[in-house]
Amino acid sequence: MINKIIIDNFMAHEHTELELGPGVTILTGSNNTGKSAVVEALRCLATNPDRNPNPSLYIRHGAKEARVEVVLDDGTRVAWVRAKRWAKYELWAPGAEEPEEYHKLQRQVPEDVARVLRLDQVSLETRKDGVDVHIGNQRDPVFLLNQPDSVMAEFFAASTESAHLLAMQNLLKLKERDAKREERGLEEQAAGAEAKLDLLDPLPAIGLRMDGAGELEREADRLEREIPALEASLAEYRHLTGSVRRARAAGEVLEKTAPVPEIEDVAGLKARMDALEGLSRRIGRAADAAGALSALSEPPAVEDTGSLQGAVRGLAETGRVLRGAEVRSRALADLAEPPQCEDTARLAALLDEWYALRARDARFARLDEILRSITEPPAPEPLDRLRAAVADMGGLQGHISARQGELSGLERDLRSVVDAMDERIRALGCCPLCGGDLTTAEFLDHGCRHDA
Repeated sequence: MINKIIIDNFMAHEHTELELGPGVTILTGSNNTGKSAVVEALRCLATNPDRNPNPSLYIRHGAKEARVEVVLDDGTRVAWVRAKRWAKYELWAPGAEEPEEYHKLQRQVPEDVARVLRLDQVSLETRKDGVDVHIGNQRDPVFLLNQPDSVMAEFFAASTESAHLLAMQNLLKLKERDAKREERGLEEQAAGAEAKLDLLDPLPAIGLRMDGAGELEREADRLEREIPALEASLAEYRHLTGSVRRARAAGEVLEKTAPVPEIEDVAGLKARMDALEGLSRRIGRAADAAGALSALSEPPAVEDTGSLQGAVRGLAETGRVLRGAEVRSRALADLAEPPQCEDTARLAALLDEWYALRARDARFARLDEILRSITEPPAPEPLDRLRAAVADMGGLQGHISARQGELSGLERDLRSVVDAMDERIRALGCCPLCGGDLTTAEFLDHGCRHDA
């Protein structure tokens, strides 16, 4: 049962919603208010009329498409959309968020939509158009009220012709059985074709192996380019290792030499020696003066002895200085001669060279540690497996060509079957059961639908 009708851009209706209550719904109102347009909208929803009359008559002026939608009591929604060049149906199942759309209708109503709406017309053998027992208006009342008695009698008689209906049902079952048998045969052929296509599955794996072989070849080329640099590094490492050994031997020799003696401060000694030399000269002069004075007669007595007293004090001071000089002379007599200073320039050069060699040894130790962490270059793989893979690919190409030939043969057989069906259907011209239009595409898609 229809609970709600929604009409958008259909004839005079821009947007109209009608809530239908239980029982009979009657539309009343003045002329040209859109009552007949509502009935026509339901008829378009139920029958999907063709382009005669012009479909643009259904579309409101200024709009691109017309839409008629109904909501059923179980929550199902059905919509008919009509544009100038096409028509489609939208079917929402109860609770569905997205509709199922039906295009390429071929002037028919989809079976799913017709089964939900249950507004089908009743077909009569003597009439081309069916009898609408659901929708009517002033000019076309419902249920044959404006039809001749013969049409009414034929309508009621159609319901009593059970034998004819059973015969039609049996014929439909036979055709359905033959169609299913043919469908199974085609499915078996398709399964065989798929099995043959499965033989081509190893091709991607072979392609991956070829890519891996290419990667290995590029890696081998890279390692081959890096080997000369590595050999040069190893030669430099060996040269530096020899230099380190020689530096270590020189260091061991230097460790066996005696340390350089510490140099004493000789400034005090030189000062004492200078003072001693000065005293010696003064003693010599004093001795010369004493010898000269010894030959002289006694000096006359003088009254003033101040100068003599000064001379005595001078002599006493000289004696004291001489005794000190004699003590220092005896102390210095036991000392050895000061050692001669060696030239330390060569020792400093050896020390500088030793420091440089020690830094170079540490640098080579780090280089040796880095070189030890480098793995050995991988041995190049033999190309026999690659040649075998290429040979296998050649054989697979042959298999592919053979399978493609078989697939082409199956496609030709399928086309011949379709052409034979098309020729047979053209010879029939229409459906032998309902007299409706019948094409090969419709028959292969869903068969011919017969209205009850």
